[in-house]
Amino acid sequence: MYNGKKILSFIGARSGSKGLKNKNIIDFAGKPLINWTIDASLNSKYIDHTIVSTDSKAIAGVARDAGANVPFLRPSEISGDDSPLLDAINHSLGWIRENTEYLFDFIILLQPTSPLRTAEYIDQAIEYYFDKKGSETDTLVSVTQMSDKYGWIVRATENGYIDYCFGLNRLNEDRQCLRKYYLPNGAIYIGNVQAVLRDGFYTDRTLYFIMSAEDSVDIDTQEDLEKGLGTVQKRTVEKR
Repeated sequence: MYNGKKILSFIGARSGSKGLKNKNIIDFAGKPLINWTIDASLNSKYIDHTIVSTDSKAIAGVARDAGANVPFLRPSEISGDDSPLLDAINHSLGWIRENTEYLFDFIILLQPTSPLRTAEYIDQAIEYYFDKKGSETDTLVSVTQMSDKYGWIVRATENGYIDYCFGLNRLNEDRQCLRKYYLPNGAIYIGNVQAVLRDGFYTDRTLYFIMSAEDSVDIDTQEDLEKGLGTVQKRTVEKR
């Protein structure tokens, strides 16, 4: 709870990952990948309830053992590759309304593929969100800064010419004058429950919360896994 507002943590973890088999429960530095996110959620000072939505009995078992609430298996019709995550969020909130007495004002989405997003990051993001938001419809998305080279991105057109993504004048600017660009890292999303169900997390009033590049690893491939493990191992050595 933050300033009297109850916060639900939603962790979506469907089966059938294509990049890494069973990636949500793959071993990551000694424990299942999803456990890193569950632990971070449970250790937050402000989150009132942590729920995992999954269509997998195996993932559900691992999540329950880690301390998360997994009161149901997600229906197959909203568990496909192309199923919007908002459908799963809506389903979970509907189940909570119909089967419990819990009422939540805000929701925080924590994806299990971001293991280095800690409870400290979560609490900082929540504090920043409530301090900065100008209305109940504002949302927050975590990001990481991109290299300034990305300001020079171009697209290839069908006729063989270059399409300047940020405008031709952009490429003539001095690099020192280039604006900073950020990439959503998939680690933290926050919003008012009703506003999120209506508009999603990306709107014209979305705040950004910056995380470091190292902590923004998003596990989807073997390369991502090795990168994340490398960061954990480096920090373990540094603590000795």
